[in-house]
Amino acid sequence: MNAFSPSAELPFISVVLPTFNEAAYIEDCLRTLLDDPYPRDRLEVFVVDGGSTDGTREIVARLRGEFPFLRLLDNPKRLQGPAFNLAYQAADRRAAWIVRCDAHARYPQGFLTRCIAACQTRGADVVTYADAPIGLGCFQKAVAFAQNSPIGVGQSLYRLGTRSAFVDHGKHGAFLRATLDKGLLYDESFAINEDVELSHRIWQSGGKVWLEHELKVGYYPRHSLRGLIRQYYLYGRGRARTLMKHGMTMKPRQGATIALLAVNLASLVGGFFWAPLWLALAAYLAAIAAGSVAGAVQRRDPCVLLAFVALAAMHHAWPVGFIAERLAGRSRR
Repeated sequence: MNAFSPSAELPFISVVLPTFNEAAYIEDCLRTLLDDPYPRDRLEVFVVDGGSTDGTREIVARLRGEFPFLRLLDNPKRLQGPAFNLAYQAADRRAAWIVRCDAHARYPQGFLTRCIAACQTRGADVVTYADAPIGLGCFQKAVAFAQNSPIGVGQSLYRLGTRSAFVDHGKHGAFLRATLDKGLLYDESFAINEDVELSHRIWQSGGKVWLEHELKVGYYPRHSLRGLIRQYYLYGRGRARTLMKHGMTMKPRQGATIALLAVNLASLVGGFFWAPLWLALAAYLAAIAAGSVAGAVQRRDPCVLLAFVALAAMHHAWPVGFIAERLAGRSRR
C-alpha cells in the first residue's frame, strides 16, 4: 500500500483551523480543504477564532449551511496553541486523528484522504506536510522563492519538500489522538515555535514525527517587508525559548545564522576603520543577489529579484530575535 492508498475503513477525524482576521483566505481555505471524498459522517471541522473583526466569523457562519459538520469555537487566548487545545477538548471522542491545518493556506484536492492514508501507513504519532509557498503580489512572490530555496532555509525539509522522512518537527500535521491523550498538548505560553516545542516532547515520550513530502500545501507568505521581518524575528525568539526550556543545543544551520549576523555586522562597522573588511559584507550581498537573479531566471519572473531583500531580512531578523530572547531569558533568571 502506498502513502496515498487508504484502507477501506477510514477513521473519524477532527480538523482544527485556528483563525484571527482571515476573511481574505478562510472561504478558499475551507473549500479547497473540503474538496475531498472523505466521508462526511466521519469528519468534523473546527474553526477556532481569536475574536476576528474582519468578517471571518460571518463567512464561517454562512458556510455552516453548506457544511453542517463545520463548528465555530471562541478562542479568548487568540494564539494557535490554545486554539488547538480547545478543539482537542471539544472533539468527538471517536476521532482517531486530529488534523491541525492553517487558514492562511490552499489545499490540494483530496488532501484529507491522502493525509489519513499516510497516517495509516507510516507508523508515526504525527504526520506533517510540506509547504508550497504561493506568491500573489510581487514581493510575496519573492518571499515564496526565498522560503522554498536552500539559500533561504538551508536544509529545512518541510520548506524544501524534497523527500519524506522521520523529522524532529513539522509545521502542522495530523496528530494521533492516543498520543495527545497522554497530555502531549501545546504549551499555551508559546506564541510562536509551539510546534517545535510540542514535537520535541513527543520525541522525548518515544513518539515519532513523519514528514510526507508529497503532501504539499499552498501557503501564502508575508506580503510586506515589515511583516516578514517581524515573522522571522519572532521565529528566532520562539526557537531560543524552546532551546532554553528543554536545555537543547543549536543546530549547525541555526548557529550559522548567528555567525552570519556577527560577520556582516563586524564587516559593516569595521570597514569604516579598515576598508578591506567590507569585502565580507560585499561577498554576502553578491551571493544573495546571484541567488535572486538565478531564481528570477528559473521562474521567468522579475519579481523574484526582490528575493535579495527578502533573504537579507530572513537571514538577519531570525538571529536578532534569537539573541534578544536569550538575553531576555538570562535577565528573567
